[in-house]
Amino acid sequence: MSAAMGLAGSGLSTIVIERLSDSAHTRYHSICGEAVSDRMLDLLGWRPSAVTTGVDSIAISTPKGSRVEVPAAGVIVSRPAMLAEMRGLSDAEFVHGSVASVERTDGGFLLRLQDGREVTCRYLVGADGAHSAVRRCVFGTGPTDRIHVVNCIVSGDAPAKLEFYVGGIYGGSYGWRFPAGDGRVSVGFETGVIRPREIDGIIEYGARDIPFGVPDRVVDGNCILVGDAACLPNPLCYGGIGAALLSGAKAAEAVRNGKPEGYQKWLSRSLMSDRHFMKAHRAFREWTDEEIEVAMRPFRKGYSTWRGILAAITHPSRFNVYLATFLALRYGW
Repeated sequence: MSAAMGLAGSGLSTIVIERLSDSAHTRYHSICGEAVSDRMLDLLGWRPSAVTTGVDSIAISTPKGSRVEVPAAGVIVSRPAMLAEMRGLSDAEFVHGSVASVERTDGGFLLRLQDGREVTCRYLVGADGAHSAVRRCVFGTGPTDRIHVVNCIVSGDAPAKLEFYVGGIYGGSYGWRFPAGDGRVSVGFETGVIRPREIDGIIEYGARDIPFGVPDRVVDGNCILVGDAACLPNPLCYGGIGAALLSGAKAAEAVRNGKPEGYQKWLSRSLMSDRHFMKAHRAFREWTDEEIEVAMRPFRKGYSTWRGILAAITHPSRFNVYLATFLALRYGW
């Protein structure tokens, strides 16, 4: 949708292929943390009007009571309302269908839909998620790594913070609790940690794969991968909405300029493709509860940049995790 919005008024004929029906589309996009940082929106140069509440910090807690809060400015959006707003700002044709295969042609690409219809195009933006048909057919690759999560919408209230819970039942992953507005809270965790139906106040829930590890190539000729198809969610904080919005806009810019390779250069220089994140993600997956507690000790009197630098210097074996976590919380969502 971000790419379609960015192509509005370009003079190009744009088609958006959406596999979900209207009701399924609304439900799928509602079962989500819906957090986007101010930094991402500033880079995008557009702010949705569908903002539920603001966010002023990120808190990380352990079962033994250790807790650190990091200042972080952002918003919780109503994702379905935001997408509807973006659709209204585009001039694309919308087609309901699911892409079965993609083939190269002399002039671009041929897409075959599950129902037999065909679509041809000169430029192709693969924005089709963790299990991208475009990535599979054109690039021949899958996600570097991925995690299967459950997100639940429950009744209740939460402060204007993104709350993360590490250690204990969450193992090398984490659980989260985000404000969702209107007396609702978004609660999430890796599949298998908790039975969603046993959560007090459960309203609805859904599951999805979050892919990590940006592939070496996200551009092949006139084909560009964005969002989850490019495995852009952050491997530490799992943030993916901001990355999807920004990458879609950058893909539209590259198509407008007739230079898809410019998108590859942009992403290669972006923090979103920083290899420190995947390295830290894999290291943290192996940490024990005791290692997590020890890593939190430098911040028992509160978070500051200087305490973070001191922790990284005095514990060089954890340097990459400290650095990547700082970058993820500040810039990864």
